[in-house]
Amino acid sequence: MKIQTTQYGEVHVLTQCPLLESTERLLFLTEVHEAYDSAEERFVLRESPRQVLAFSYVGMQKAMGDMFHMLYANLRKTWAIPLKQLKQNMPNTDSTFIQMDTSINASDLRIGFALVQTATTDIFVEITEIGRYVVTQQEIRDPETDEVIQEEIIEYQDGFRLAKKLTAVNASITPVRICMIDGDANFNTGGFWAGQQVTFLVLAEDGPAVVESVPEQYKNHDIYFERLLLDSDSLQMSLTQHQVIADGEIGRFTQFTDWQKPRYLKPFKSLLKSRAEFIEYRKFLFRRMGQYRAFWLPLYEKHLNVVSTGMLANWFEVDNTCVIEADRKHVAVKIGDVWTAHEITNQVINGKTTRITVSPYINVQRKAIQNICYLGLHRFAADQIEFGFLGNSMVQTTVPILELSS
Repeated sequence: MKIQTTQYGEVHVLTQCPLLESTERLLFLTEVHEAYDSAEERFVLRESPRQVLAFSYVGMQKAMGDMFHMLYANLRKTWAIPLKQLKQNMPNTDSTFIQMDTSINASDLRIGFALVQTATTDIFVEITEIGRYVVTQQEIRDPETDEVIQEEIIEYQDGFRLAKKLTAVNASITPVRICMIDGDANFNTGGFWAGQQVTFLVLAEDGPAVVESVPEQYKNHDIYFERLLLDSDSLQMSLTQHQVIADGEIGRFTQFTDWQKPRYLKPFKSLLKSRAEFIEYRKFLFRRMGQYRAFWLPLYEKHLNVVSTGMLANWFEVDNTCVIEADRKHVAVKIGDVWTAHEITNQVINGKTTRITVSPYINVQRKAIQNICYLGLHRFAADQIEFGFLGNSMVQTTVPILELSS
């Protein structure tokens, strides 16, 4: 399908984009200035992320020839690629306005282009406005006195205003991004079948808009209690510290570091099992802006072996056989399914135990507490995040996170 647009000229719409084994990458850009004592200053260098879409196509006989000739004729032209991972059902429509909730994935389905699909038809539409105001009650005046008898009522309707009238029944709507092919198209062929690997780079002016959702706050930073997923039966973590080795290669050698102490690095792996979870994770991702915005997260590791019993008020005791980290100043407490954050105000060693005083008070029986662990301030340790689509609305992604001095 080829269509003519005002802004981009002729665009080739690739309606068949396999979601299984495809990937989406979001590329943020952050500059990080690090001090010797681990203090940081971070700056956002790109207001919205670059977006890269990669697909693997497999075609048999005629289909593989059609795909080859399409790529041959349009390799360096402009493409319109639907984001199938963000497809959603839409109400039946016979007008220039689709009345629906626009907040679900506002960062992608917005003013721009979209693909409407029914059981038999693919329709490329242009969204020109978000929402509209309609008169739901007309004003009525007395013909003799001109007195207002009935007030005019104007209400806001959420939805998408289209450039042309749309008639669609039992349809879905999918955001569309305007792209160019990044690099070359690669082929694997077996004679009767062929596979193509194509990477599309979304044009900067059509990239995803950053729509943040501000979560719960703790000490002026976002706080989350997402559980870290294991990679198979473990979670690989690293202690990293800047190192320079001075080696003249003919004698002694030495080292030095620009960091006062090591940093704690680990993977933040997420398995998103529905489109709603995927959209919510993207909001979390845009909120981070790559490495820019820090967030609180429990460490979950069993560093604290609580030996106190009975009522825990504003203190508890831990076994000194566990590692008591004096630099840490915050803990997270899980009571039932609810996490709370507490600041460590004092630590006193009493023989084989250490008494940790916290604020605010816990005020809960020890047996009602499922977990007590350190709470750390983190940021992403990478500006590039990749989503892998596994089919059946499942998405997997992993991004490294770095614990900051907190």
